[in-house]
Amino acid sequence: MLRHLFWAPATVILTFVIGCGASRVPTPSTPTSPPSTPVTSTPAPTSSTSATPTAVPTPATVRLDLRASRLAIPSLGIDAPVGGSLVVPDTSPPTPGCPPRPPGGTTFTVPNQGIVTPVDAIEGLENKAWIFGHSRWQGQAGILLSLQYLNVGDEVFVDGVDRLTGERLTQRKFVVSGLYLTDIDSGGKLVTAGSASEIPAKPLVILQTSVREDGANKQWILSRPTIEAKARNLIEGDVNDPCKYLLLFVF
Repeated sequence: MLRHLFWAPATVILTFVIGCGASRVPTPSTPTSPPSTPVTSTPAPTSSTSATPTAVPTPATVRLDLRASRLAIPSLGIDAPVGGSLVVPDTSPPTPGCPPRPPGGTTFTVPNQGIVTPVDAIEGLENKAWIFGHSRWQGQAGILLSLQYLNVGDEVFVDGVDRLTGERLTQRKFVVSGLYLTDIDSGGKLVTAGSASEIPAKPLVILQTSVREDGANKQWILSRPTIEAKARNLIEGDVNDPCKYLLLFVF
């Protein structure tokens, strides 16, 4: 999760379910033609016919630029409206003892309570709806504090509007398929598409909240045993490095 793109906390990505269900499908490669049958001197019987190769259908790509307006996670008892977030200059002070961030960065507005999604489409998040909010703010639990208790197979429902067509969408179902612990750098690589080939073929939802802030003596906001038992660690380096802002992704 990159500071110039993301608000610095943890993330949950879920696979969009269509009909009886669908998983994230990689971009299919172009099928090659089957090799031709070598010619022999023995004539084939007149009653036989040449086998015709069966065409393999290419999975259809489903594109949806969803701006969420409501999030429901039945297993966690969450049912909450989703507000809008704007891109603003990053004026946060540098973390003492840590390398300074590059100047001119931007971040997103985040409410003290509640959850939000970007008002505008974000490059690199094509076919992904991103919803985020504090896990805890000034000692008060946020809506997304309980994201740590999501499990593979849990269902998530999202209402919203297709940014492209203006169509209103209700109760779009997504399913959790995996959990990942990252920091800002590895989270950005995991979430952001670097090219068109990395855009998922099916829509995803990304839910984000804080795991641990950067800085000396910062404590885990989410339960460390719970996260480490469930999530694959993608952090490059020491997870205890105080200069790392820890994030959680759930696919």
